[in-house]
This record gives sequence, structure tokens and C-alpha cells, in this order.
Amino acid sequence: MAFFIEFILLSSIILVFNLSIFFKIIIEIFLLIICGFIIIKRSKSNIDIVTFEENSIVLHGETFNKQWLKSLNIKETNIQIRINASRRGICGATFYLKVKNKKDNYILNSFETFSDEGIMQIFNAFKKFKDEKIIIDERLVILQIQEKKEKCQ
Repeated sequence: MAFFIEFILLSSIILVFNLSIFFKIIIEIFLLIICGFIIIKRSKSNIDIVTFEENSIVLHGETFNKQWLKSLNIKETNIQIRINASRRGICGATFYLKVKNKKDNYILNSFETFSDEGIMQIFNAFKKFKDEKIIIDERLVILQIQEKKEKCQ
């Protein structure tokens, strides 16, 4: 939705410039292609189930109604917990995880598939399996999740 709004805003700015109709149409088509590409790329990583096995994290996802499965070695994978802030304050915020590997990057909860508590559980389980400590930045995001649970539910 945000890309659609950005497309409309950029389109209106382009219309203000004194360009010929041909150039305006070419620029609009170019913007539409870029927005479409970004939307398709983001929708490809819809992950709905995360499981942990011996030394790997297994992501179960869906791409345009086609199920897929990806197993990543925990030792070679990093995870970051993030917040997508909202104008509505902490109650409108969405928490997500970035899973990064040498070859692949995934975003968990880009379509709000998981609850805030589920995101926290996945993050804590990953840190436990990898035997890593939670750093201060991550602890702050976890505290924000707990604050959201207390204030908004």
C-alpha cells in the first residue's frame, strides 16, 4: 500500500513539471514498473511457519500459492529484530525479523503473519540455538513488544 501511495505522489509531482506528454507517459510507466517489481519482490517472501531442527532453521513459505521450504544453517545465519513504527504509536507498531544468510535474506512478519509474542519466541529460540547473547538494541525492541502487550491488549 505504501508503494501505491508513493507512486501517486511521484506521479503528481511529475505532472507539475512542464514536460511533453510523451516524457510524462514514459516516466509514469517506468515508475509503475519499479513499484510493481518491488511489490512482487516483497510478496515472494511470505513465511508462515518457522521451525528449528538440530543445526538449522527451517522456513516454510508461499510464493503466489506455491509452497516452498528453505533450511538455513544456524551458524551461518544472523537474525535481527526490528520495529516498523506507526503514527498511531506503539499500539500500531509491527515487529518483524530479518533473517540473513550468505545467500538469502528473508523478512518474517512482513504480512503480519505472526503475533508479537510469536516474533519474540522465534527470536529467543534462534538466539538459544545459536548460543548468542541478546545485545542492548535487541533488548530495547523486546521491551517495546512487552510494552505493546501491556498497553494495547
